[in-house]
Amino acid sequence: MADEAPVDSQTTSKAKGMLAWMAHKSIAANLIMMLLIAGGFWTAVHIQKEVFPQFQLDMVEVSVSYPGAAPTEVEQGILQPIEEAIKGVQGLREVTSTAREGRGEVSIELVSGIDRMKVYQDIDQAVSRIRTFPDDIEVPEVVLRDRVRDVMSVGLYGDVDIWTLRQLAERLRIQMLSDPGLTQVEVDRVPDFVTHVEIPRQTLRKYGLTLGRVARIIRGSSSDVAAGSVETQSGEILLRVNERKQWAEEYSRIEILTGPGGSIVTLGDIATITDGFEDRGFHSQFNQTPSVQLEIYRVGDQSPLDIADTVERILDEYAVTLPEGVQTRIDSNAADDYRQRLSLLVGNGLVAIVIVLVILSLFLEFRLAFWVMMGMTISFIGGLIFLPVVGVSINMVSMFAFLIVLGIVVDDAIVVGENVYEFRQQGHSLLDAAILGVKDIAGPVIFSILTNIVAFIPLLFIPGTTGKFWWPIPAVVIIVLLVSLFEALFILPAHLGHATKKRRTGISAKIHDAQQWFSNGFSGLVNTYYKRFLEFCLRNRYITITVAVALFIVVGGYGYSGHM
Repeated sequence: MADEAPVDSQTTSKAKGMLAWMAHKSIAANLIMMLLIAGGFWTAVHIQKEVFPQFQLDMVEVSVSYPGAAPTEVEQGILQPIEEAIKGVQGLREVTSTAREGRGEVSIELVSGIDRMKVYQDIDQAVSRIRTFPDDIEVPEVVLRDRVRDVMSVGLYGDVDIWTLRQLAERLRIQMLSDPGLTQVEVDRVPDFVTHVEIPRQTLRKYGLTLGRVARIIRGSSSDVAAGSVETQSGEILLRVNERKQWAEEYSRIEILTGPGGSIVTLGDIATITDGFEDRGFHSQFNQTPSVQLEIYRVGDQSPLDIADTVERILDEYAVTLPEGVQTRIDSNAADDYRQRLSLLVGNGLVAIVIVLVILSLFLEFRLAFWVMMGMTISFIGGLIFLPVVGVSINMVSMFAFLIVLGIVVDDAIVVGENVYEFRQQGHSLLDAAILGVKDIAGPVIFSILTNIVAFIPLLFIPGTTGKFWWPIPAVVIIVLLVSLFEALFILPAHLGHATKKRRTGISAKIHDAQQWFSNGFSGLVNTYYKRFLEFCLRNRYITITVAVALFIVVGGYGYSGHM
């Protein structure tokens, strides 16, 4: 830590207040600086990382399947009863109903801030009490929507049948889920498994059966059945008969009827049973070959970068086991977008730090420029500490907010540093210049930062899903600006006031002389040519305003004419 330079006791003894106290206590300033830097780096390692901010959707969806029904029948038989049943539920903002062939859907937007779980339960109970639904509908599904946190999409394609491709995809999914780094993987863009049962009409007549009776027998023979419980010394044991069928071979053993002589007729005796897929009329393809897709999601505190690395490693291992002609591909990788945004933020931050250091070194001096640059760095790194406190993670939106504040945060440190340098030029000691400089400019700096904060505050109150998505932007900007203000007023003066005055020799002296020559030359230009030009503009204010308006019209006309 630098030794404190001797100061003018008469001047510093009159300096009172928090700003002067912090300027004197360089140890306290350095301790706070180290806490902000160390805490920021620790937070950067442990903070939640995700592609987009996670938040809860205030949406409930009710969907009902009505096989074979026209949209008009769906509207009258399903949608209207649902709308009538939920009319009395408190907390509904908007209800949107959609009728399709064979299916009806009702999307319910909830009032922001309400207990979404309670409203969901009320809607579920209201739908379950409806007794006017048609007999042929399936069980209504009431779902509390949530945002899926997808990270990657992996495709599996090749010149093989869709059955083989689906089996390969299931095997890859199992291999991915066996890795502790992956938690949720779903197979997508492929029809669901279906067991087809075909019975000729003459066979039904031969045995005196109907399709409805056979369907009821199959349904009753392919469901798990509760078989009561048994009391033991260790406690109660629940019994359950597992009769659920999955594949054609299992269905073929279902007993349909018993003949007069005691012979048993099974489903396999009277029907052709095959495993296949439901007929959607569309199968995903890639390069004119069948394709299956796997969606990988982030769960809990998993990092998208770790998930991407794990998936790529598993794909490399799995590729060697694929049959000839089958290949894998990565269709989308949100982790790449995350990595690029992070690289952009880090790169721009480093460039900004270097530019600030170089330019301020030319116009002021290197030590002052260094601490101003450190103030900018401390503001960014220290601001990370407070992000988890307000519920902000490192994601695409919050990193965009850091890019926004990158050009704002350095202003107050530059203003304070330049004003301290001005008091040094007037002959004050280092500590006196630091105290007088920060006190002289504290008011304008505070109001400048507050003005920027006020400009972002309205973004905190955007309602609905849009507000939840963009909320990290004002949160990050406000936090970093407040840390920057604290650093400029309380930490920076202590560093500038306790720098040592060492005699420069050799290269150091030549660099300082060159910097002073450039700084003095620039000050001369300002005090002569710019001063005269400014005085002319002030004396001829109508000409100045006219020229400004004319430039505005010319630029506006150029843009409006379509040249831009």
